[in-house]
Formats: sequence, C-alpha cells, structure tokens
Amino acid sequence: MGTVVLTMKASVIEMFLVLLVTGIHSNKEMTKKIKRLKFNVPQINCDVKAGKIINPEFIVKCPAGCQDPKYHVYGTDVYASYSSVCGAAVHSGVLDNSGGKILVRKVAGQSGYKGSYSNGVQSLSLPRWRESFIVSESKPQKGVTYPSALTYSSSKSPAAKAGKCSRLVNRQYCVLGDSVEINILTGQAPLM
Repeated sequence: MGTVVLTMKASVIEMFLVLLVTGIHSNKEMTKKIKRLKFNVPQINCDVKAGKIINPEFIVKCPAGCQDPKYHVYGTDVYASYSSVCGAAVHSGVLDNSGGKILVRKVAGQSGYKGSYSNGVQSLSLPRWRESFIVSESKPQKGVTYPSALTYSSSKSPAAKAGKCSRLVNRQYCVLGDSVEINILTGQAPLM
C-alpha cells in the first residue's frame, strides 16, 4: 500500500511539473505574440520632411539608402523641420545607410542651423526656421504612447488650394495677385 501511494504521489508531481513547464513555455510564447502586436511602427520614405508630419513625437522606420545627397538635411544635432527625417538620422549617426527605426521629437525653431559633414551626409546651413526636430534611437519612453500611423499636414495653403495662386516661386511660395507671396507650407508671408 505504501508503494502505491508513493507511486501516485510521484505521478502527480510529474504531471504537475509537466503542466507547470508547459504553461510557462506557452506564456512566454503568448507574451512574445502580444509584444509583436502591441506597436506597429510606420515606415516612411527617405524624402519625407519632418515638417510634413504633424505628430510632435513619433517612431518611424527608415528604408536603406537615405545617405543620398538628394535628401536635403539642414543643421547639426538639431535639424530644421524642412530636412529629410531619415537623412538627418544618418547624419546624426543614429542610423547608418541600411535604415532602421528612430525616435523623432519636434522642438522649437532655431535662429540658425549650422551645416556639417557627418556619416557620409553633408547637411546645409539655414538662417532660421519655424520648427526643429531631434532624432535618437527608437527606445520608447515609459508611459508615452507613440502613434502607429502618422498624421501629415497639407502641402498647400488655403489660397493655393483655392486656386488663387497666379504663379508658384521655387515650389514654396504662392504669388497672390501682382506681388504678395505666401509660403505654401506655412500660409505665412516670408520672413524678411
């Protein structure tokens, strides 16, 4: 009788251990699946400028090849929002030319942006701009919810949309009537 009880206890213990190990393994798999589904990182192209994105802070995935000089970057460390987001990430050293995920945070415009050569990207100088951004590694901050889709601003001012432009200057200014210029990105007259 004593051996039967010991054998039953051993079987119960073995069954408990199998269930425990199986449960832990399946919980780990479930946690991995939940983490993968939790956050979708939007992908952008190399030519997307930070000023076109309304979100104040976001994580994006940049493609490979953004080191190309056709993707203009303005500034060093702090970049004018007229810059290519991914080009600035390569310039700053946060990404290499193979692409990847970055965290972008909008900050106030600067009175000047100094150009420099870094990581195969030549950034340009700019006297001032209305909005800036900084890039860093895509490590989310605790308690911050990042968008899984970006909100883009319109590329034209209300005047340009209404067809009131008599001509465009440098694809940035809408000329109303004879001489009034309006920046189609901001809807404001240019700073003089």
